[in-house]
Amino acid sequence: MPETRITRSVELEAGADDVWRALTEPDLLGDWLDSVVELDVRPGGEGTIVDADGGVRRARVDEVQPARRLALRWWPEDGGGPESTVELELEQTEHGTRVVVTETLVEAAAGAATASAASFRWGVRFLLLGCCLLRATVACG
Repeated sequence: MPETRITRSVELEAGADDVWRALTEPDLLGDWLDSVVELDVRPGGEGTIVDADGGVRRARVDEVQPARRLALRWWPEDGGGPESTVELELEQTEHGTRVVVTETLVEAAAGAATASAASFRWGVRFLLLGCCLLRATVACG
């Protein structure tokens, strides 16, 4: 089956532990994905992501390395789109944490338009992730 891979990264002015919580705690994850999230973040854990437009994706966690790496697989519950693997990697930097996401769309229908839309969505999600972390810092500070 053909694959399409999208990689995006962002450097956030936050520690790896704070970023990790935003990636793994369902309420925080839901904030920056703009979704309602139920996710058991452990290898083999499963979950559901309900987007603001009502679309539902199922998820299965493949790998967890706390504050370093989260890998999962997600797919539309209705079968109306490609299945993807999503790898989120964290790297401590001088000013915070770099998050690199690689989404691999696995399906013959995963063409250029689908890849372009997925790439755009990750850009928006990273913006929301930064806002989520900023809100948490302001609320805790």
